Amino acid sequence: MIIWCLLGALAGIIAGLIPGLHSNNISVLLALTPFFGIEITAFMLSMCIVQSFVEFIPSTFLSAPSENTFESVLPAHKLLLEGKALEAITHTIFGGIIAVIIGSILTIPFFIFLEENSSQIITLTPIILIFALIIFITEEKNLKRKLIVLFIIITCGAHGFYFKNQIFPLISGYFGVAGLIWALKEKETFLNTKQNETFEIKKETIKDALVGVAGGAIVSVMPGIGSNTAGGIINALRKTTAPQNYLTMLGAINASNFFFSFAMLLALGKTRNGTMIALQDKIFYTPETLFIGTLIMIFAAGIGGIVTLIIAKRAVHLFNQKNTKLLNILCLIFMVVLVGIMNGLIGLIALFFATGLGVYTISKNVRRSTLMSSLIVPTIFFYLFILL
Repeated sequence: MIIWCLLGALAGIIAGLIPGLHSNNISVLLALTPFFGIEITAFMLSMCIVQSFVEFIPSTFLSAPSENTFESVLPAHKLLLEGKALEAITHTIFGGIIAVIIGSILTIPFFIFLEENSSQIITLTPIILIFALIIFITEEKNLKRKLIVLFIIITCGAHGFYFKNQIFPLISGYFGVAGLIWALKEKETFLNTKQNETFEIKKETIKDALVGVAGGAIVSVMPGIGSNTAGGIINALRKTTAPQNYLTMLGAINASNFFFSFAMLLALGKTRNGTMIALQDKIFYTPETLFIGTLIMIFAAGIGGIVTLIIAKRAVHLFNQKNTKLLNILCLIFMVVLVGIMNGLIGLIALFFATGLGVYTISKNVRRSTLMSSLIVPTIFFYLFILL
């Protein structure tokens, strides 16, 4: 089993470092293999947990976020330009480790809670999602910006209905390609910024990690709400100002999401997480599976934290304005080619429209979580039809 954990960790490192490549894509391919039981569980869980740590590196240095890290780009980029890139990534690691500790303790109670309250969760889902959209609009300061957010929500909702089987191109366009294009036009540079490798993580940030754990539980249950959407909503309510605190919270949401998603899969036989969906027909639904899976994720989190810190320390000395721009261009090309291969012409069309809206959102300085409305709006209608 350890060999499968290590192989999964390696896959998680690769998926985390390459923008556009996600553990969900690898999991879909693995679901087609004959592997079954604890081996495939060890591989997938290790891959997911390790990627949840590593993927903050490209979003910090390359401005190339994944669907789980796009909200981190602005805070991490701000710290990067201040010479605090390593501090930014370390805070995400810290949040992730705290989340793993707390998540491992809460996994079984969460499992029991889900078994006893599944019908109530279905009833509350559309209400919470509508509440999320309301927050996106009301947190803006003036009528003009509120109307801009409303336009983005409506447009994203239309994308979600029209391109309903094109989630990967939409997410890639909104957050990956749009972010890379915007990064290429930015004039700011950290070429002459000396990166500080000495810093202190304050004890107060533990509470941000704990809030992140609660956010991870919400993400695991609520369809359409990803790690960054939950982070955006929580931040709007708490008004967190320090980027270090926000990154700690995001790291915690990202990691704890997998613990709770795994518990949800075993409790209800369904889940909102792509990798867990791929695991549905590959595991044994027993208490022992929950216990062993939790141990696997704890082990993988240790690997993920150490590896991310090592790579981040090297990245601080490797990246400069010239090779960062080249890597951004290569990532951009890779993502477009990957969408073309996986989703064909309709995927490229979806990518085009999503990229346009993503760039528009960035240019208007609107919270990018709003773009997740392409998943939230169709999900609201789906659940309302069930309940009504």
